[in-house]
Amino acid sequence: MSRGPLNGFQNNLDRHFGSNGFSFFDRAYLVDWAFSSFLWLAAFYIKALPPFERDFSTKDELIDHKHRPNQISGTMNWLMAFIIPMAVTVVLGLVRRSPIEVHHSLLALYSGRGLTALITEALKNRVGRLRPDFLHRCKWDKELKACTGELEKVLDGRRSFPSGHSSTAFAGMTFLALYLAGLTGAWCLTQPLAGGSLLRSKLARLTITLLPLGFATWVAVSRMEDYRHHKEDVIVGSLLGIACATICYLIYWPNPFAYAQVHTARVVYGGSDDSDRARMPVPQRYGYELTGMDHEHAEESV
Repeated sequence: MSRGPLNGFQNNLDRHFGSNGFSFFDRAYLVDWAFSSFLWLAAFYIKALPPFERDFSTKDELIDHKHRPNQISGTMNWLMAFIIPMAVTVVLGLVRRSPIEVHHSLLALYSGRGLTALITEALKNRVGRLRPDFLHRCKWDKELKACTGELEKVLDGRRSFPSGHSSTAFAGMTFLALYLAGLTGAWCLTQPLAGGSLLRSKLARLTITLLPLGFATWVAVSRMEDYRHHKEDVIVGSLLGIACATICYLIYWPNPFAYAQVHTARVVYGGSDDSDRARMPVPQRYGYELTGMDHEHAEESV
């Protein structure tokens, strides 16, 4: 009785993705998902711990700025750095009818964001650097010799290094930039393209891939404008997000700086065998070509 719906579902999948569309999947990917989830859980656990309470002076001008509202809230930044990259990569993967691209984009994004979150929260907790607006949060009482401000705000004021907004934004947007660069060949700067189409403009492709990084930069700069972070916090947070996103992307995807006639996700487990590679479906393009690099020109330039 249950075979009918299951068989129908399987037939629909085979019709859309091909009979070997899911042949890439290996049980080892389940371990990757589980370990990535562990990174997230560990980050949330560390975030709930009290931070290191660093000594301070009430005359320190570096931490004596007014407490201001965020230009970009933490929730908004988190959603922008996760929902947008996820939506773009999943939609393009489905359009190209490539299950491995959908799976690998989600896993690379999820693991990169998780690794970034863990390192960021661990450093925030142990360093305990004071935010530029700490004294305004603290509301120091000379007689009590203690902060009288709201406890949650005071504790958060001790989590300045590194910038979580910056690391989060750059983790999500660096992944999206790498993904788009690989798909369009925009970062293969020395490779020529065949002309004849407005969509083949290298400068236009490059600009599209840099837009996500532009958003992440805006987020990082806003943290200094809001006096929530020192410049060192923002720089380190940004580099941390870039590094984690790049590492996790390159585990599952090829180098976007290297030329590839067909850019698709890497077969991580069992991919060294030629027979395994032969079973992998080639993404379909449906009348347009995102990578669009002319193979003959590429061979001549080698």
